[in-house]
Formats: sequence, C-alpha cells, structure tokens
Amino acid sequence: MDVLSEIRQSRMSRFQVVAVTIALALILIDGFDVAVMAYAAPVLSREWDIDPVTLGFLLSASLFGMAAGSIFLTPLADRIGRRKLTIISLVIISAGMVLSVTSTGVAQLMAFRVLTGLGVGGMMANLNVLVAEYASDKRRGSIIGIYTAGYPIGATVGGLAAGPLIPQFGWQSVFAIGAALTVLMLVVSWRFLPESLDYLLTRRPARALERINAILTGIGKSPVDSLPPVETAVAEQGAVREVLTRPVRFRTLMLWTGYACLVAAYYFANTWTPKIMATASGDDSLGVTTGVIANAGGIIGCFIFSALAVKLRSQLLLVVTLVGAALAYVVFGLVFSFIGLAMVLALFLGILTTAGIAGFYATSPGVYTARARATGVGWMIGLGRLVSIVAPILVGYLISGGLAPQSIFFLFAVPLAAAALSIVALNASMKRTPSPVVPQPVPAATH
Repeated sequence: MDVLSEIRQSRMSRFQVVAVTIALALILIDGFDVAVMAYAAPVLSREWDIDPVTLGFLLSASLFGMAAGSIFLTPLADRIGRRKLTIISLVIISAGMVLSVTSTGVAQLMAFRVLTGLGVGGMMANLNVLVAEYASDKRRGSIIGIYTAGYPIGATVGGLAAGPLIPQFGWQSVFAIGAALTVLMLVVSWRFLPESLDYLLTRRPARALERINAILTGIGKSPVDSLPPVETAVAEQGAVREVLTRPVRFRTLMLWTGYACLVAAYYFANTWTPKIMATASGDDSLGVTTGVIANAGGIIGCFIFSALAVKLRSQLLLVVTLVGAALAYVVFGLVFSFIGLAMVLALFLGILTTAGIAGFYATSPGVYTARARATGVGWMIGLGRLVSIVAPILVGYLISGGLAPQSIFFLFAVPLAAAALSIVALNASMKRTPSPVVPQPVPAATH
C-alpha cells in the first residue's frame, strides 16, 4: 500500500486534526468578516445618509471580491501551494478589515470590502481542498460538512457580537474585532498550518523531500528515501488543461452547472424569503424570524450531512439532498400563506440547501488530481459567487413584473432538480472512467 493511501485509510493523526482545526477556525473568521457589513449597515446608512441603492452595492461589494478571489486567486494554490496562498489571503483580508475601520466614506469602504472579499474568496476554496486532502477517506464527508458549517456559525457569532458592541462603540468596533481575529489566525497559520502533502508530491517545490518527510513524521509514518517518478504526460499537463480536457471537462461542466443551480436557489431563499414572509404576514419582525430560522437550519444541515457522511457516500447524500430541496421549495410555495407551517418549512429550506453546499464541497475535490484541484474547486465556487450576485436581482425584476411569490419558489425548484441530475451524470462519468491518480504511489522507506 502506498503512503497516501495508507494515510487516508488510517485513523486521523493529531497532526491531521490540527491542520483541519486551523482550517475550520479560518472559515469561522471568514464568516464573521463577511457578515459584519450587514450588521453595521443600519447604523452606517443613518450616519452617512446612504440611499438604499448605494447600500445594496455596499452590501454586495464583498460578494464581488469573493467571486474574483475564487476565480483568479484560488488557482494559484496549484502553483505556489495551499499554505502559501492561505497566508497571502490572510494578509489581504487583514488589510481589508483594518482599512475598513478607518473608512470615512462610502467609496472607501466599498473598495475595502471588495479587498476583504478578494482574500476570503481566494482562501475558502483553497481551504476546502486542504481539508479534503488531510481528511481520512472515512471521515472526509463528515469533516467537510463541519467545515461548511463554520461559515454560517461565524456569521452568527458576528451578529451576537455586533448587538452589544455597535451601540456602545460604533460600527467600526465589529470591523476592529474581525481585523484582530484575522491577524491572530495569520500568526497561527504561519506557525502551524502545514503544506498539502498532495501538492508537495505533485509540484515538487524546493526542499520537497525534506518537507514531505517532516509531514510524514508528524503523521506518524515512515519517511521516504526519494521522490517517486511522475509520468511525463502528467508532469506536462497544467491545471487549466486538466480541468478543460476530456473526460474531466464534462465533469467540470456538471459541477459548474449543479453548483450554480444550487447557489441560485440558496441565495434566492436567503435574501428574499424574509421579505416575502413579512409581506405575506404584514409583520416585519416575522420576516426577520423566518430568516433566522432558515440560517439556523443551514447550520443544522451541515451537521446532519456530516453525521450521515460517516456511513453514506457524499455523492449519494448530495443527490438525495438536492431532490429533497426541490420538493421543499414546491411545498413552501404551496403553503407559504400559512405562516406557522411556512416557518417550519423555512427550517427545512435552510437544512437542505446548506447541506447541498456541503455535499458539493465534499464531492468536488475528488473530481481532480492534486495538480488541478484548487483550480477546479475555485472556479466552481467562483461561478457560484457570480450567480449569488445575479439571482436576487433577477427575483427583484420578477416580482416587479408581477410574478406571484409562490410561483418563484416553484421556479427555483427547477434548478435544484437540474443540480441533482448534474451530480447523477457526474457520478456516471466517474464510474466509466475513473480519475487518474496523481502522484504515483510513494513506496515506504526500507530501513
């Protein structure tokens, strides 16, 4: 058995647990840093006399940055390494958060929010890959589920912190807390976050053998005497070429299609359900409560996915989740005027859609080799971020055009069903032609 297979089929070592825990802490901070803008918005809009349209662009600024970071920064991890890109991203986020505290106008703050989002976008998909590579085969789906929950948990913590801080210390206080936490995690990551073993074996950077053996020792495995050979065809194939070459090209298309369809439905529900419920009930506070319930469902959904992934394949769970989400949207559209029942269903909307995102995070790294993994996953998430910007705007136009709210829920059940079909097609493709294994097996040292 080669070393990579032995590591992934063995119980996770303390070294692996530390790496995954750092990644989880980082995603919590990301959730906090992105969400604080929403909590500061009411005070800011009054202090700076910001009109609703401008406020909307200010709230979306970090999403633009996150999309750009996922598309343009994350692929660098396949060239310079997962650890190095994480450090760079943390520096960018720290700068964006510190500068946000000093902002004196809308244009400044918008620019600094784009900068913060750029770092978050570059780091999120990269950390997803790192977690997948350090998790054992048995625990990978479960760990990715917990990892996915980190983002909404961080956003929730941001809300809990903003409540007492902003009235007493001003809107800058939550940005200052986020900046301090980010800088702290920059120091922790610099000291303790390891490089990906898959990356070191594939890309062969300077001192690769020394670094590989240091990681193997930390995991409790025997060091290797030399680096294994890499097939010439594999060595010459770049990340972009792998992602866009058959049969991986078809799998990439299925991932992009499925994830974009899911994210469209997810962001429609997250942004518009509170408003729709408030209008239907005539009670603004009920709309807010519905939004909180849906977000709580998202956290629960990640942990449910994590628990089930111990026994079931992530791909199977993902298909079931997406079909269930499509049905939940249809039922919600049918009963949303029955307020009590609709609020219960809002919990299930959150559970199913966020569990679906966890499923894509767990499934996507296995589609690519280590040489192209960050590029493939980063582009998938980047495309989803672009859709996350467009979907709520599209819904606004549909409602303005007179489309009934329940019909919009029916409408978004269609992309969820399409996402399920995309994963079925992806699984069929991978069964026909399994992905190549890169790097070649690493023989254990003979001592």
